[in-house]
Amino acid sequence: MSSKKVTEFHEIIDNNQLLEYVRNKEFGSPTSIQAKAIPALMKDGHYQVQGKTGSGKTLAYLLPVIAKIKKLEAENHVEKEGEPKAVILLPTRELAMQVYSIAKDLSHYAKLRIRKVVGGDKGKSLQNVFKSKIDILITTPDRCLRAFNNKELSPANLRYFIFDEADQLLEPSFKTTVGEIAKKLTKSYMKIYLVSASKPLDFDEIVAEFFPEKKFTTIGKGEENVLNHKVDTYNLSVEEDDKFLFVNQFIKKQGKRNGLIFMGNKARSKRLFEQVKQEFGNKKIFLLHKDLEAKERTAVVKDFRKSGGILVATDIFSRGIDIPHLQWVLNFDLPSEADYYLHRSGRVGRAGRPGDVFNFITSRDTKRQKNINAILGNQGRSDLRIVGEMTKLRRQ
Repeated sequence: MSSKKVTEFHEIIDNNQLLEYVRNKEFGSPTSIQAKAIPALMKDGHYQVQGKTGSGKTLAYLLPVIAKIKKLEAENHVEKEGEPKAVILLPTRELAMQVYSIAKDLSHYAKLRIRKVVGGDKGKSLQNVFKSKIDILITTPDRCLRAFNNKELSPANLRYFIFDEADQLLEPSFKTTVGEIAKKLTKSYMKIYLVSASKPLDFDEIVAEFFPEKKFTTIGKGEENVLNHKVDTYNLSVEEDDKFLFVNQFIKKQGKRNGLIFMGNKARSKRLFEQVKQEFGNKKIFLLHKDLEAKERTAVVKDFRKSGGILVATDIFSRGIDIPHLQWVLNFDLPSEADYYLHRSGRVGRAGRPGDVFNFITSRDTKRQKNINAILGNQGRSDLRIVGEMTKLRRQ
């Protein structure tokens, strides 16, 4: 591909239906990762697609995959009518629902059948999904493996398999399930795309373990692990025992804007939620953690996206979810891993929007802060380091 800068979608997409979609959405120019990934994915091969949080990675793979499926249809190269040509795998129900919403919107233009099967789905409607015609299936690991094992889904007819948030899907917590899925993806014509915003140091070795026979081309190398330059970071110095006291002070100052508070575990998130709910009863306050029922989690995300307010959450909300009106993130408990800090902080500053990240830093966080700074700084991304304005919270 020429080194000429891509400024229009029609330079990299030749499908009129998809061009109508991007025009109607007023997306303007392709983002950097879209300009690189779309023409690459239109070709054969297995790819790692790496782009910063909020950079438009979903469309970077959806647009070329849909364009290629439409081309297969036009050329009558569909092995079995009605079975999925592509599967998109995501680590959580919330992320799957978000991608499904985008893909479904696209399908109105491209005239494709998009279906979802995710953890927590029940009833006849779920049973009927695989009886209907499907072009693209969006799913989560446990439900995908069950579909393969129950013969609801056949790997023989799949052309594309996308692992979205691949760095998380290939983590030890998913290893057994995703490993079994990976073993089924052996057909030579099936192309695999690994999409992520961060790349652990040993990611290439992990990929080789899951896909020993496949060679991946990296798209967007060096663009991962980068926060939007419009995101400002502020460290708030506070002792551990005072966190729950000072958070009220923080909300009084920042609570007029829509924000997200990340907690270290479910118990602490529930405690803070009850405290904030009692102290600020006139504000919209939401709680999200993995032990909520699937319906409850879906309702929380929907309501927060619609009305704004303050969401108290664990790391279940740290990846991929896009809330356009979100203006700040507070790391009430600093994460131990740099990748989690990146993904949490990446909930703001998406699509070029401004935002703020606040960190409660205690004397116990010295090692964590040092590790995050070292890992992100060693990757040459000094703009990610926790070096914002230092503020001392004081008792009032």
